[in-house]
Amino acid sequence: MTNVPEIDSGREPTHGDNANEAVVPRAGIGIGAIAHEIGLTKDTLRVWERRYGFPRPMRSPGGERLYPQEQVTKLRLVKRLLDAGHRPSKVLVQSIEMLQQLAQDSGVGQDAPDVELDRLVRMLRDGAYDDFRFELLKRATRGGLERFVLDIAAPLSARVGNAWAAGTLQVYHEHLFSEAMQVTLRTLLRPLSDALRGRGGRPRMLLTTLTGESHGLGILMAEAIFSLCECECMGLGTQTPLHDIVDAVNAHKLDIVALSFTASMPAQAVTSGLAELRNLLPAEVGIWVGGSSPVLRRKLPEGVEHVPGLTPIDEAVAAWRQAATQVAML
Repeated sequence: MTNVPEIDSGREPTHGDNANEAVVPRAGIGIGAIAHEIGLTKDTLRVWERRYGFPRPMRSPGGERLYPQEQVTKLRLVKRLLDAGHRPSKVLVQSIEMLQQLAQDSGVGQDAPDVELDRLVRMLRDGAYDDFRFELLKRATRGGLERFVLDIAAPLSARVGNAWAAGTLQVYHEHLFSEAMQVTLRTLLRPLSDALRGRGGRPRMLLTTLTGESHGLGILMAEAIFSLCECECMGLGTQTPLHDIVDAVNAHKLDIVALSFTASMPAQAVTSGLAELRNLLPAEVGIWVGGSSPVLRRKLPEGVEHVPGLTPIDEAVAAWRQAATQVAML
């Protein structure tokens, strides 16, 4: 969700279009941006276009495929339904209204009723950004780091993601939300991280995302919970190349690499990246993964552990410490 709309030709091309014909510029999003934003490969989009007649991109004066906003909204819904097990042939031919009804009937992306969270989303949608940032900081200060992460940050992130997928929030809304949330979390986390540094808390964690995963809010929330478990954390931000991860692990004698994956990252990129990282890291270094990517619920490469949410982090850390103690006693 990091893309700025590009200029679009303003019409649907036909096989007989003349390349020199006048065009009328209009907003559209390029195929590369769509593939990255939604988590679909360029080849998949081209196959769907040829086989099912959707999406139906327009063309830039240079011939690039450009997708209007209504098609982007439909593609988001399609991706959510595919992740839930629906077949492309059944969903791609449906209207947005039918897909929204199908998502509702299937329970896809449905939010539990919560007046407080709905109010925060409404502030974001209405452009009340100063009020939104103030409300985040007020709730964080009142409830403390753990309660803020579990009761506000995590469910609100899911709500914003669902609203974005349904087209009721735009990309820039999501950007503003992510920035405000990260500022709030870092403000709360900094004193704790400073106090933990140098205390030798284990496991020693490296937290990041792989190349292609630009969303960093999930891994920051995980860092907050790991820090509350008195783990020493090293955050590298997002999209860290594999060899840089390995170098950091070796240089700082880290115990675990924690990675976050959203549903926007293609499944093949997740599995291949994890398999390659597992081969590059020493066997004793763990890889823990979490996030909304559906591929995490499938069979993962051996030596990769799925931590299904923020709350189970406590148990995962306790289990690691127990195992480490038993090894040390041998």
